[in-house]
Amino acid sequence: MNKPVYRVHPIMIPFFLFFYLSGEIAIYSIVFGSLLIHEVGHLIGAKVVGARVRSCTILPYGGEIKIEQFSRLKRSHQLFIILMGPFCTLLLMVFSVIVDFPQANILFFTQTVILGLNLLPIFPLDGGRALYVFFPNYYVELISFSIWISVLIFYVSLFYFPKGMSISIIFLFIAFQNYAYWRFRKYKLAFDRITRSA
Repeated sequence: MNKPVYRVHPIMIPFFLFFYLSGEIAIYSIVFGSLLIHEVGHLIGAKVVGARVRSCTILPYGGEIKIEQFSRLKRSHQLFIILMGPFCTLLLMVFSVIVDFPQANILFFTQTVILGLNLLPIFPLDGGRALYVFFPNYYVELISFSIWISVLIFYVSLFYFPKGMSISIIFLFIAFQNYAYWRFRKYKLAFDRITRSA
């Protein structure tokens, strides 16, 4: 049995460099730690329902977990895995409110951003994945919608450059991700049909 692969996506390098060069080591630690805890939530969810994790990749908005035959899991199990990430982020947000420490406001702001991003109804964010669980026959429409919204947010964020640089990078990356999904949509749909009927 192959062990799951855990890695950090290269897209994180610009973020790490930005925080390092700006001397904001504390923010760097909080952001990276928050992303890890968000993904741990998904991993716990997968463990609870007995799903096998193939890989986990840390990304600027959280991460991407690949689970074997995810589409064959019960809908409730799929939603549980998807929502465990935002739930852990929410727990960190509550922790930052009830526990007083020097970086509490930064921790709270970081969780707000991660939670807000992940609940957007676009793929491959948690909000978009939850939508796909309820509407599996609208995969192509969801991907198309996600591309346009990501590109729109990317262009809007450019007006706030350089302060909005992080948002620009994130949504440009999401747009390219969705374009890749759109290119291989036929294979994805065919694979899902086969696995669901098997």
